[in-house]
Amino acid sequence: MEELVMQSAWFEVGLWETYQTGRGANASVGIAMIIAVWVAARFSSVAMEKGVNLVGKIILTAFAASVALGGLALVATIDAVWVGHANALAGLDVANGDIDLSPGSQLYIDMNSESNVLRKTAGYIFYICGFLIATVQLWFDTSK
Repeated sequence: MEELVMQSAWFEVGLWETYQTGRGANASVGIAMIIAVWVAARFSSVAMEKGVNLVGKIILTAFAASVALGGLALVATIDAVWVGHANALAGLDVANGDIDLSPGSQLYIDMNSESNVLRKTAGYIFYICGFLIATVQLWFDTSK
């Protein structure tokens, strides 16, 4: 029995290590996406100062849209990592039988077994606002 407890603990630690690896990758992409939102807004601002033509406005809008869509995909990916990890821990808990997971793992399962609407909505709002910040100044007179 003691060997099974140790094996379960090692599996649990391994799942947490995998989760942290995924979070690190998502954090790197998240930082890149935040910078991309800033770049899109800055490019639009500079273009307006220089009197950009219609083709330039279309290109900048397409760039801002690609940044926003990439950000929305990142939000969905991050949510999937959280839910997937909770499901993996829940699967380990079922496979363990009488051996309980750590309290932290059990709490994580309870909080993240389903998609989190608040977490996703916050991300969606951020990227939609970034898109609007970058494009509204291109298409509407914001000097008033």
